[in-house]
Amino acid sequence: MKRPLLTLATLLMLTGGHAVASGGGDDPTDEFVNRSRTDVALGRYQAGHLGVVLPSYVRSNLFTAWRAVMLGAPGLRAAPNAAGGLALVEERRSGGWQDQQKGGDIYKAWRAAVRGALKREMEPAPDADPLVNSYLNCPVASYQFATHTLGDLSARADATPARLAAWVATQREVFKACGDDPLDRKNAYQQTRKSVQPAPLAAAEPLFWRQVQEYQLGSAAFYSEDYARSTALFDKIGATEGHPMRAWGDYLALRSQGRAALYVPGTPDERWRAREAQAKESPADQAARQARQQQALADVEARVGRIVANPALAARHGDSRAIGRILQARFTPVERYAEVSRLLDDPRNDPYLDDRLGDWLALADRLAETPAATPARPAQRPASSLVDWVMTVQQCAPYYPDDNSEYATKVAETCAPSRTHAHERWRHYAKAGNAAQARAWLFASAMISGKLAPEMEQALLQVAPSAPEYLTVRYALARHYRLAGQAEKARALGEAELTGALLSSTASDSARNLFLQERFAVATSLTDAARYLLRSRGYKVDSDTGEPAAVQDPYTVARGRLAADGKRWLNAGLAASDLLTLAADRQLPAEERGRIALIALMRFDMTGQYQAAVKATQLVEANAPELAPVMKRYRELTPNAERHHWLLLTALKYGFSPMRNTWALPVPYVPRAVEETRADMWCKMPSSGEKEYQENGWSGQSVWVEQAPTMPQVAGVDAARRKAELAQLGALKTATGYLGDHVLQRVAAKPKDADLPWLLHVVVRSTRGGCLDDDAKALSKKAYTTLHKRYGNSEWAKKTPYFY
Repeated sequence: MKRPLLTLATLLMLTGGHAVASGGGDDPTDEFVNRSRTDVALGRYQAGHLGVVLPSYVRSNLFTAWRAVMLGAPGLRAAPNAAGGLALVEERRSGGWQDQQKGGDIYKAWRAAVRGALKREMEPAPDADPLVNSYLNCPVASYQFATHTLGDLSARADATPARLAAWVATQREVFKACGDDPLDRKNAYQQTRKSVQPAPLAAAEPLFWRQVQEYQLGSAAFYSEDYARSTALFDKIGATEGHPMRAWGDYLALRSQGRAALYVPGTPDERWRAREAQAKESPADQAARQARQQQALADVEARVGRIVANPALAARHGDSRAIGRILQARFTPVERYAEVSRLLDDPRNDPYLDDRLGDWLALADRLAETPAATPARPAQRPASSLVDWVMTVQQCAPYYPDDNSEYATKVAETCAPSRTHAHERWRHYAKAGNAAQARAWLFASAMISGKLAPEMEQALLQVAPSAPEYLTVRYALARHYRLAGQAEKARALGEAELTGALLSSTASDSARNLFLQERFAVATSLTDAARYLLRSRGYKVDSDTGEPAAVQDPYTVARGRLAADGKRWLNAGLAASDLLTLAADRQLPAEERGRIALIALMRFDMTGQYQAAVKATQLVEANAPELAPVMKRYRELTPNAERHHWLLLTALKYGFSPMRNTWALPVPYVPRAVEETRADMWCKMPSSGEKEYQENGWSGQSVWVEQAPTMPQVAGVDAARRKAELAQLGALKTATGYLGDHVLQRVAAKPKDADLPWLLHVVVRSTRGGCLDDDAKALSKKAYTTLHKRYGNSEWAKKTPYFY
C-alpha cells in the first residue's frame, strides 16, 4: 500500500493529536469574491492561470503567483511543475482534516471486508455503529491498509475462521488504541490515550500468522504512545529475514522514533499547557531539553541515512527523509527555514520536490509573520527575495474600502512602508536589468499601491495578455483610474476585460466579480449601473481541493444576485423615484425588479408619497403577479391612513422592507407562518448616503460593503429627494418600534380591528431580541398590558404570557 508522504502538517499528529473533522471556509464575508485564496482550479492556477491575485491570499497562493510571474509563461512551462503539486500541498496543509463522507465510505469498506472474511457482521450492528456516520479518529490510510490486508489473508489456503477472527480482533484493538472504539465513544477526543496491548498468538500458530500479528502489536503500542515498545517491535520486523512485513519494519521504527522525540503526554489541553511551560523554563532546563532534542535528531537522521542507503527500501526513502525534515523543523527551525527559503528563492527549482513548499509554508507560519510596521519604523526585510516579496504583499493584506474611516486610515499607515518598498524594488530591478525581479515587484506594487505613478502606469500597460499577472494588473489599473478620478479610462478598461475572452477563459468568479465591482462603481446612469448590478458564482469549487465541483449549480450560472455594493446603493444611494425607474429596467430579471419595486413602494408610503406608492404597486404586480390581490387592495383603500396600515400589515406578513436586506425574499412570495412572524423587516435605517445600513437582528448579519469600492454616483439621480427621504427614514424606529407605535395608535383609533390581538402579540414577541430601540422594554410592557386588558380572552393573549 502506498503511504502518503509525511509533511510538517503531520506534526499535529506526531504530538499525539488524532481528532479530525471537516473544516469550513476561511474567507472573509464576501459571497462573490474569494478573499483568502484563489477560486481558480488549483491545477490551472499552478500552471499560471492566476486570475486576479489579492494580497490577502494564503502564502501557498502567493508563492505560486510569485513563481509564475518570475518565470513568465514560457519559463513556467519549461520549469519543473509536477501535476497536482499545489493541490497536494493544500491537502497536506489541512493538517489531517477529513471529509466525513469519504471516511464513512472507507469505514464501511472495512466492515464489509470483516463481514466477508468472518461470514458475520462485526459488532455492533451497522445501524448501531457510531463510526458509520461519524469522523474517524484513526488515519483513513490505516483502515485502507487493514481492509487490503484482510482481503489478502482471506485468500490464503491456510486461512481458518479462527485465524481470521483473531487477526480482526487484534486489528480492532489497534483501532481502539488510536481512538476508534465503536463500543465506547464517550468523549473520545479529549480522553487520555488508552493503553492497548493485545495478547500475542499462541506459539503453536504458524510463523506467518504470528509475524503478521507482530505488525499489529507494534501498531497498538505505537498508538498507545508506548514508543519504546513499538520501536523495538518494528526493529525486530525489519531485522527478520523473510518477515512478510519486513519492508515496513525500518520505516515504521523510524516513525515511532520520530514520534517519541516529539511526544508530549496527556490530553490535548495538558499538552498545550506543557508547551506553554517551555517558555518559562530556566536556562539550565532549556539547555538540557535542547541537548535531548539534538540527540534525538541525530539518532533519527542516522536511521534515515541507513534506510536511504538501502536500495531494497527505495519505496520508503521519501517518507523517511520527510520524518528527518519534520524533526529538523521542530528542533532547528531557523536553519531549516533558511534552507527551504534559499531553495525556493530560485523559481527554476522544483518547489514540490521533497515537499519543499509545504515545509516552507509550515515554518513560515512560525517564523515569518509579517512584523508590524509604521512609517517611522518600516518592517524588517529578509535576505530572501521570495520572503521579502510575500511579507511585503501581506503587509497590505487587509483590503479596505476607499473611504476616510479610522480603520481605512490605520491600514493605509501600516501598509505605507510596504508600498514604498515594493515601488523601490521594482525601480531598482528595472534599472539593473533584472527582468524577472522587476516583473515580480511591479506585480506586487500593482496589488498594494495607493497611487498610480506615471512610470508605473506605463509599465503596467506594457504587460502582455499572455503574462500570468495580466488580469491582476488590469484590475489594479481599473481601480487606480477610479481612485484618480479618471472614470472614463476605468470604464473603458473594465468593458474591455469583461467582454474579452481572457477573463472568461480563466473560469474565475472572483476575477469577474472584481471587475464588475469596479465597473459598477464608475457607472454613468441608472441604466448603465443596471448592467453591472448583479453578481453570480457560476463555477462551484471544492473548498478543500480548489478544483471545480462535480455538480455545478444551474441557478447560480443562469441568474445573478445583488452583492453588498448593490445593496448599499439601493439602500442609501437612490431616491424612491430612482428605485422605481431601476425597477422598470428590463436588463434586470423580473424577480429583482419586483424586489426593488417593493422597496420603492415601502419608501413612498412611509414618507407620505401615496400617489407615487400607488404607481409603484403596478410595477410590483407586473413583476410579482402573485401579489396582485395585495397590490390591488392597496390601490382601492382610502383614506391614505388605511393604505398605510394595509401595507404595514402586509409587510409584516410577507417580510417586505424599505431596505434591501442581506437576505432576499423567496419568489414566488408567500405569507410567513403566523406563529413565527416577527417585526424583523428592517433595523435602524441610515439617515444619509454616508451611513451604512447595519443588520444585527434576526438575520444575524450586516449589510456591509464586502470590501468593494464605494457606490456609484450616477447622473440623473434626484439627489435632493434622496437626501430628504433618507433623513425621514433615518428618523424612524426599527421595524419593531415602528410597528409597535403604529399598533398602539390603531388600538386607540380602531379598537375592533380583528387583527389587533395578533399584532400586539407580534409586537411583544419582537421585543425579545433582534434590532430594538431604546424604549423597547417600555413598548413590550405597554403592548402586553394592552393585549391582556383589552383582548384578554383572545387566543393571542393566552399565547403571550410574558413581556420582555
